[in-house]
Amino acid sequence: MLSIYFSCMVVLLVAAAFFCVCWVMVCGMPKHLDGGLLARWREASAEDREDRTEAPRRRKAAPRREADARPAAPAAQVNEATQVFNFGALRQEETDDATRIFDREAVTEAGLRKPAEHFALEPEPEVLEEPQPPEVLEEYFVRHFLNQYGAVSRTAAQDTRTVTHHLIERMHDLAGRDASDVLTHIMVQEALQNAQRTYVMLPNDTVLGMVGDAFFDVARGSKSDTRTILAYDALRVMPRMEMGQFHALALLLLFHYSRNMDNVSADALRAYADRYVAPLLRELPGEYSGYQQLEYLHCVSLENRDTAFGQVLRDSYPLVFAFRGCMKSELDSIRADWPAGAIVPSLFNSYYKAAVIDDSLLPEYFDRYGIDSEKEQTLLNALLHSRPVAYDRREVEHILARVAPPLAELQKAWDNSLLRRSSLTLMGMYIAQIHIRELIGEEFDLSHWM
Repeated sequence: MLSIYFSCMVVLLVAAAFFCVCWVMVCGMPKHLDGGLLARWREASAEDREDRTEAPRRRKAAPRREADARPAAPAAQVNEATQVFNFGALRQEETDDATRIFDREAVTEAGLRKPAEHFALEPEPEVLEEPQPPEVLEEYFVRHFLNQYGAVSRTAAQDTRTVTHHLIERMHDLAGRDASDVLTHIMVQEALQNAQRTYVMLPNDTVLGMVGDAFFDVARGSKSDTRTILAYDALRVMPRMEMGQFHALALLLLFHYSRNMDNVSADALRAYADRYVAPLLRELPGEYSGYQQLEYLHCVSLENRDTAFGQVLRDSYPLVFAFRGCMKSELDSIRADWPAGAIVPSLFNSYYKAAVIDDSLLPEYFDRYGIDSEKEQTLLNALLHSRPVAYDRREVEHILARVAPPLAELQKAWDNSLLRRSSLTLMGMYIAQIHIRELIGEEFDLSHWM
């Protein structure tokens, strides 16, 4: 019984103590007890300060300068009910040198910012009170281009004068427009500076003709014309390109976006390769970075699929590369007297074929060689498609090496580089067009895409 009473008393005492603690935390200490405890705490703090004052100091504090002295911060206010200190006033008045912000006058007075006096200021632009002839403006444009750089060689200066004179001479071809007024247009001057930069970095006759053509397209066109915008953007990216990249764009235009209707025989393919392909095989970019740069310059788009060069030939010239042809006796069974030039030897062994590259040109072929009989047309059409050829890279390589060696060399370069994945953008087509025009002398019509 005593143990039960003793346990109950302990539980009651613990509950009373817990109640007192909760009461103090919620309602606060009674004022008469609070004042006594606070007084004893202050007395103990004063005694502790006296003891520390009497103890010898190991380090003597350095005297404070008057400039570093700060006004004493106000004492923190104590809320006697909850013992919470309010330091908001201290944070507002306290300053920190580590995050101090200096204004312009303070920095200049401290000597931290001094204007550079040994550099000459930029020359002011030439403000023309009245229109000047192109010959006078030519000297302005040369001087302005050379003044953009700190130092130039005599070769660069001479190349600048060469290309500027060539561009000004092209302005005489403007019909019904004042050349001086056109040359003072901001867009035309920017195109002229990019043309100068391109030729100075790649000084050769082909590039000189290319920048001349592009600059003339900018000068004679309107800002809303597609060709004008393409020429302007082309001059902006051409200074970042190499000759091999120009060649790659031209090859893509030749085999992806055009075809020669005369390539019906081995002799025609050989002549085509010597004229169009051989001049473009030099300095082709073989690494990934060269075609990645062309994609960055918005000249090509890299696809996720490969297109081999032999497959490109089959798509462009199906009746030449995708079908073997037929025997001479089979052709004689349709017609005994074929007109001269209507039948040519096939690229495959000893077969023969009609002198046409694909089905879309068969009506024109029939009209040219006077094949009016509908029966003959039907039989010949069926005979030409009677022996399809599956694509085989080794067989195409053997045929091209025998017929046109430049095409065989292009096949190796094409299949082993990102030419097999590249397709031209509109700006890439424009650059390829003017490059082929100046290097080969052939004009390609891009009106289908523009």
